[in-house]
Amino acid sequence: MERTLMDRRTFVQVTASGAAAAALASQLGCLKHFEKGRAAVPQPLQIPTTCGMCVNMCSVIAEVEGGVIHKLNPNPKNPKTRGMLCARGNAGLKSVYDPDRLKQPLIRVGKRGEGKWRAASWDEAFDYTSKKLLAIKEKYGPQGVLWSSTEGPQEHFFKNLGLAFGSPNIVRHPSLCLASVNLAYSATFGTVPAFDMLNADYVIMSGANRFESIITPDTMDLIGSVMLRKARLVYLDPRFTVTASKADTWFPIRPGTDMAFILAMLNVIIGEGRYDKDFVSAYTVGIDKLADHVKKYTPDWAEKETEIPAREIVKIAREFADAAPRALYYSGRRSSWYKNDFQMRRAQAILNAIAGNWDREGGMVPNAAIALGEYLFMPWDDPAAERVDQIEKNFPLAAVGDGTYLKLRENVLAGQPYPVKGWMVYKQDPLSGLPDQGKTLSMLQQMDFVAVTDVQMSDTAWYADVVFPEATYLERLDPAVGLAGIWPVVVFWQPVVKPLHDVKPNLEIVQGLAKRLGLNDYFDYTMEDWLKAQVQDLPVDAPMDYMKKNGLFVSKDAPKYGTTLTPDHRFITKTGKIEIYSERLQESGYDPLPVYQPPAAPPPDKFRMILGRRAYFTQANTSNNPWLHEFAPTNHLWINPQPASRLGISTGDQVEVSSTSGTVRLQARVTEEIRPDCVFMLHGFGKHSRWQKLAYDNGACDAQVLETAWDQVSGNAAFHETFVTIRKV
Repeated sequence: MERTLMDRRTFVQVTASGAAAAALASQLGCLKHFEKGRAAVPQPLQIPTTCGMCVNMCSVIAEVEGGVIHKLNPNPKNPKTRGMLCARGNAGLKSVYDPDRLKQPLIRVGKRGEGKWRAASWDEAFDYTSKKLLAIKEKYGPQGVLWSSTEGPQEHFFKNLGLAFGSPNIVRHPSLCLASVNLAYSATFGTVPAFDMLNADYVIMSGANRFESIITPDTMDLIGSVMLRKARLVYLDPRFTVTASKADTWFPIRPGTDMAFILAMLNVIIGEGRYDKDFVSAYTVGIDKLADHVKKYTPDWAEKETEIPAREIVKIAREFADAAPRALYYSGRRSSWYKNDFQMRRAQAILNAIAGNWDREGGMVPNAAIALGEYLFMPWDDPAAERVDQIEKNFPLAAVGDGTYLKLRENVLAGQPYPVKGWMVYKQDPLSGLPDQGKTLSMLQQMDFVAVTDVQMSDTAWYADVVFPEATYLERLDPAVGLAGIWPVVVFWQPVVKPLHDVKPNLEIVQGLAKRLGLNDYFDYTMEDWLKAQVQDLPVDAPMDYMKKNGLFVSKDAPKYGTTLTPDHRFITKTGKIEIYSERLQESGYDPLPVYQPPAAPPPDKFRMILGRRAYFTQANTSNNPWLHEFAPTNHLWINPQPASRLGISTGDQVEVSSTSGTVRLQARVTEEIRPDCVFMLHGFGKHSRWQKLAYDNGACDAQVLETAWDQVSGNAAFHETFVTIRKV
């Protein structure tokens, strides 16, 4: 965990100095009368906005003095933020004042990846880009340009530009992390629920390292339930993470066997009649088929698969059922692990369903939402060509609007079913985010043209032809975003300082390109127009003024439970009920109930590579942040002492990690906090971009060694299917 520790002497010094300061402050109180008559010291402006350092969108208040941001504080009005701001949120102001940030449009003048650029005006960059895009469209059709993006309040405009251009090839980040969990829970419940962690009495987690990989409000609520209310936490993970250290029980489960554990729990709960019979009878379909299906998945069988003792599986199953409905198997956000990930998540959803925890306090709750208005703009025609990843044929249940990134890359490299020769990228770094970096680089190099919009010079931007510098989230006005959940809110961005350099918000970049592509009519509005249409129906006076003053809108209604537990309620599924047995899956050629597939064992002298996150980093885009870099200046390879001794490796040794995809080098960290058959490295290091000075050539990039694999149903990237060899350098 590469923990940053404070020793006792430092702690005493800090607290002593704090006490001295407090004593001095009390003595100086007598001097206050001397201040009378002096000019009042200007107080910093307090400007509410929303954090943009990750997908959580926490509400913040910026302290601004003299046009400079001095501090970012949490906005206590947001119930989802729970009055907190994490390390990433606090370090957000460095995105404005980072000397490495992009400062003006750039056009490449050397070879791709050589790092030779020249500054360009916005007009020149727009003209150059539109000329290249139109040439590709003329030769290959609009489908010849790929549009890649990731979450953000202005992503909508980028996607719309791609659709107005006529391309079907819009691909988003969920096919790298969220696709399998979203599809599994939607196939079961017709929606993706929220988890009422704050009120749960029993929580099981498979690898969702929530104490380190922060999601609001789940992380804070888990702290509240586990640390304060003493709710029970059972945690399964090949690594001993911070979450494992806070759990009542941690099992270093054999990777890829989580479904076996869940199926054995179902075997016990159904076999002993411990499920919620009334709920299951009223709201679900398929319990009889499930009962027959799980008879073979006994705890003794699961012990051989998972290496978790059968008696512990039986105990946990009984405890879970006894705690229901305030018991939940937490899905997690990042679900991109194995090829059977969708079915593992389906098993989770089914276990939650038979526990009767749906729409109950302490269980799973359908996400409530606050409706926002829409700005009416001129619609465009649907794309004429099929998607290059042929998603309808390869993954018929996957989200067409998100695509399947890895299958798309395979088809683009093969030139099938047609050539793709242009690549537009917004706020995403495919070279760092996709496994098998060599393939991504090959796809990039075969493009006739690549343009990237970002705040910093990412690895993908480093290989682009044109780079558009976007204003940071603290320098721009953004659309409002409705955050669904147990307690829904609408969050709002507004500029707290003027843009520091020659940068633009994404909407203006999109409009600059649209004008030259003959698509200006589709984007004939301002951000203010868009915002007014969004918030006009909020139940407050002067909605725009209200949002600027408060930074968010929160419903006055307290969270409600049981709204879907009525005789006439229909779930958004084929049967209108919670589908334990799914006819829709069967009709699409998939198993209607989760069928276990044993994971491959590591070949001799190889290790399974597993990934994870720390609270300091958001994917790969914050490892160059100067403040966050101090906490985690590099990454290491975690390796268990048993194989380390056999290989002659000690902590601090340089090691080489190799797979069929590539080879990297980094320092070893020998620790018992990982299984002997696994190794781990932190994501976000080993950058190619020399303009990210802190992360460039620092540590190793996991994308270089991860091999291509995807979930069989959703097309989600499967990041834990790679086996590597390790040797001391």
